Amino acid sequence: MVGILLVTHGGIGFSLLKSATQILGKHPSNINCISVETDHEVHSYKKTINSELLKLDSGMGVLVMSDMYGATPTNILKELVVANKIEVLTGINLPMLMQALTNRDSELKKLISDCLKCGQDSVINLNDHD
Repeated sequence: MVGILLVTHGGIGFSLLKSATQILGKHPSNINCISVETDHEVHSYKKTINSELLKLDSGMGVLVMSDMYGATPTNILKELVVANKIEVLTGINLPMLMQALTNRDSELKKLISDCLKCGQDSVINLNDHD
């Protein structure tokens, strides 16, 4: 099973996980959140994230999801990416997280592709939608 780590500003990751838990009816396993606050040292986050990545990797890799490209959480994560082992998606939304949680037995690259498609497909202008 692919591990999942949410690294976001404030409580965004925790809120998304709480919503996903409500939808699924149970708290999913092998997932955790790290909240990046502006008053902490970036170095301490790297150490915390590295430790969490080791805990979450059960052999199939870890999908890290972040809220916004170019912001502090993503900038920290850029240094931690390991192709085919630790992959990072930015712009997380609830449909992406649900896709990841319900298809975690897929290979990491397939899971990433499916999450990206789901995230993009779920952004809809209701005025233009039937």
